[in-house]
Amino acid sequence: LQLPIVASSIVTLYFLELTDLFRPAKVGFQCYDRALSMPYVESSEELIPLLMLLSLAFAGPAASIMIGEGIVYCCQSKLKNKEGSEGSINAGGCNFNSFLRRTVRFVGVHVFGLCATALVTDIIQLATGYHAPFFLTVCKPNYTLHGISCDNNPYITKDICSGSDHHAIVSARKSFPSQHATISAFAAVYIS
Repeated sequence: LQLPIVASSIVTLYFLELTDLFRPAKVGFQCYDRALSMPYVESSEELIPLLMLLSLAFAGPAASIMIGEGIVYCCQSKLKNKEGSEGSINAGGCNFNSFLRRTVRFVGVHVFGLCATALVTDIIQLATGYHAPFFLTVCKPNYTLHGISCDNNPYITKDICSGSDHHAIVSARKSFPSQHATISAFAAVYIS
């Protein structure tokens, strides 16, 4: 039962993150808003790129789990014939010792938690459509399009982006909650 749930959440994450199947909500903005006009930082120039964060958020807790379970296994192997020791399990003709079984179980729960956290974050980002501080920089709004006047109505609700980087514009519409913050917070809470 757990494997189909994890697999379906990974597939859903793929469609949310790497395809244009789901688009973020379009939220209005103020003309020439200085808070949304910050410089755009390419993902390759970020202080902590998402791939590094995902690697650390997976590897840190997984290594801690393996070390902790290794210590538990060593202590229990000394009690092999005594009460309180956990033996091997025979499944499908294969023997799985308690270290391997427990490590796979806890790392699997951690992977599912990471996927669920990323999934919930993506869904909230798509539903809210909050703009990133660099939104106007990548959007390059054409304020003369559709007869829009910033003097009469400084709040723009139409899509007037003329920027050429579609991926940057879509990512600028998905800033809250931060994917970096939620994934690192989950990893920190899980490891503690």
